[in-house]
Amino acid sequence: MTDIYERLRDRLEMMATGYPATVSGVEIKILRQLFSDEDADLFLKLKARPETAQQVALRIATDVADMAARLEGMARKGLIFRVRQDDAICYFPVPFIVGIYEFQLNNLNKPLLKDISQYYLTGLGATFHGQKTPHLRSIPINAEIVADRPVAPYDDAAAIIKCKSRIAVAECFCRKAVGLYGKTCSHPLETCLQFETFADYYVENKMARYISTDEALAILKQSEAEGLVIHILNSQKVEAMCCCCSCCCGMLISLKLFPAPALAVKSNYTCLFDESLCTQCGVCAQRCTVGAFKMKDGKIEFYADRCIGCGLCVTTCPAESLKLAKKPDDSLYTPPPTVYDTYAVMSREKIE
Repeated sequence: MTDIYERLRDRLEMMATGYPATVSGVEIKILRQLFSDEDADLFLKLKARPETAQQVALRIATDVADMAARLEGMARKGLIFRVRQDDAICYFPVPFIVGIYEFQLNNLNKPLLKDISQYYLTGLGATFHGQKTPHLRSIPINAEIVADRPVAPYDDAAAIIKCKSRIAVAECFCRKAVGLYGKTCSHPLETCLQFETFADYYVENKMARYISTDEALAILKQSEAEGLVIHILNSQKVEAMCCCCSCCCGMLISLKLFPAPALAVKSNYTCLFDESLCTQCGVCAQRCTVGAFKMKDGKIEFYADRCIGCGLCVTTCPAESLKLAKKPDDSLYTPPPTVYDTYAVMSREKIE
């Protein structure tokens, strides 16, 4: 009989970003650290759609009260997601990324991070960078810098924040992980924003605190000053927003290794460079997190195929030689309605 953790791995592999097998079996080692045998068994029995404890208990013929306690326990450990629907508490499984991994914010330790680092290099990293639909998108740091507005609501960081009724802020998972290794990062730690049901989940699991719209906008403004890239979950109804630095963020570190990062992201914007206005100050080269601008022999060189459309170079160009432009209509990307739709699209792509 197949080991329950192998079956759990196979279930996760079919979900969104995937969870592939490796020669070393490090992925099984990670699952054993996170899931008990009972947790793994219950995860495998859960359906993709949200269910109440009563619905799960009736479906698998077990005690409702016991099932409610088990489901809530798994949600508290970040192994499944909890959401309220019509005043009922529902639960459902989530992918390893974005999901189980990020929900370990309060449970990070060096052995776990060491195993995940090994797994990323030997299997996990390739699977979610190789998919047609990504789990994250980069958007302009500031919609005002886009030359040809209007900007789509799902591409406007400030507009996303302003339309949310519940906002929470948590510590940056990547910076916290790097800090456990004794390395330092000069950027703020508390910068990860969650909205609505994601905010509720993070606060209830004691990973975040609720904040006001003004506080969230202040974090966005500070991120612009710090030169942090805005990454959001790849959906129109944005559930979470990250303010990423290239020294800690796994996504940006990976993108820098691509010969053409612009082809690896779903950004609707790109930078335009007017060399005739450039004063060769080099600020853009310092601000760009993926190497789209480089200073060579005292002169700025721009590599459009490396631009991810974040606009960090535009906001600080003293000569106004840079502007952010919308890509041609046939190149524009419309994300799925919600992150759950994104997960479904990614899962379908794995079997097509």
